[in-house]
Amino acid sequence: MSMSSRPKQPPRDRPVRLLVEVGDGRTAGAILENGFLEHCRDLGAQCHVLSPGSRFEPFVSRYRLPGTKFTYMSVDSLNQARYGRLRSREARLGRWLCGHGMGRARRALWSLFGEPLAASDASPFKGLVEKERPHCVVSTNLNLGFGRGLVSMCRRKGIPTVGNVFSWDHPYHEQQSRPDRLTCWSPVVRDGLVSLGGFLPEQVEVIGAPVFDPYFDPAGVWTRKELCDRLGLEPERPILLFATLGQMRIFWDETGTFRAFLEAMDRLGLPGPPQVVLRLHPLSVDHYFEEFRSRRDVVFSRYLGYCPGIRVWPRRDEVFLAGNLLRHADVCISPGSTMTVEAAIFDTPTVVPTFNPAIPEEYGKHFRENWLNKHLGFVMQEDGMCLAETPDDAISAVRRALTDPSWLAEGRRAVRDHLLGPLDGQSTKRLAKVVVESAHRRPVEPSAGERFP
Repeated sequence: MSMSSRPKQPPRDRPVRLLVEVGDGRTAGAILENGFLEHCRDLGAQCHVLSPGSRFEPFVSRYRLPGTKFTYMSVDSLNQARYGRLRSREARLGRWLCGHGMGRARRALWSLFGEPLAASDASPFKGLVEKERPHCVVSTNLNLGFGRGLVSMCRRKGIPTVGNVFSWDHPYHEQQSRPDRLTCWSPVVRDGLVSLGGFLPEQVEVIGAPVFDPYFDPAGVWTRKELCDRLGLEPERPILLFATLGQMRIFWDETGTFRAFLEAMDRLGLPGPPQVVLRLHPLSVDHYFEEFRSRRDVVFSRYLGYCPGIRVWPRRDEVFLAGNLLRHADVCISPGSTMTVEAAIFDTPTVVPTFNPAIPEEYGKHFRENWLNKHLGFVMQEDGMCLAETPDDAISAVRRALTDPSWLAEGRRAVRDHLLGPLDGQSTKRLAKVVVESAHRRPVEPSAGERFP
């Protein structure tokens, strides 16, 4: 596209028009719940939200602002891929290129092959983009791929694009599109996007994790007694927070680790005795854990907010609860959920069980390949948590953490300082600033050395 045919940049004294894709409820709970639309408005922007939740009145009314539009987009149209086999091959080759240090070739592969394929899936958006003529397009969770076609089509039209890398482990997965600018948690995550994804360092902005912003809201800081009153716990007894990983596979037995942990705790005992909060991942299936409801020392907790089309939809007060669980837990036990690293925000000792007696071979292989050899590598390098290979090891580690809360504290400090990014409650505001600034920029152009014939 010639420079003369590119969309004009908006005048500084006129509202910026933003097209914001929100395809997932957890993303809405982190980005929209934290005031992203308000922050954009305060910076002189008007937002048009594309979401499968846009036909659900409680969703729309919760975020409606003067000048804000909502358009329903089906999950199929958000994540459509007509050339799935070619798309998969491009992604595999791209990962291979990055794995061999050929980031430049990976960018060329996307420019010449991947992006045109992705843009060809954007037909549901074509009329909307032509009508709205946005100054910037935003994908709020780049890894999920809901905005793959939209971002690719708009980038090729010369419309600035921004993609938010939502979580700490997402650099280890293929980014579904390659916008002009990316936002992420921290320098560690940024370096992963560069080395594993082939992005240019200057494309990636460190803003912190918007999902953590509520943890630093004074209105959401409760005393231990306030937390216990809400959950029916006893403040004087130790609180063990067991955070599940989520039903990542259809036949995954997620209960195996928790059952083995409780059996070992019953057999070996712990001082207190402790009470266990079973914190279910948004992707965990509640009724799989029914057998544990009869235990008086186990309390269930999970996000309950729901929106048709985008599923789990956490409200800000629900995130307050999650933060206070981490704040007041004496030990966090998790086989690799995000709470594994979130606990470091509050200097809470963490134990990672690597066992699952119900499916020991499959679980061990999954844990090594998808967790230990990837994003948990940084945490283990910094000695920020304890790996427990057996149920008895887990009980021993919990006992030590209860008697010595400073155990592995320096490692947790490194996780806070390097992996989690700025922890000041302002990450969503910084995201809005990057987006609005991008509307006044030209898309990132490859240098002469990046151009391929």
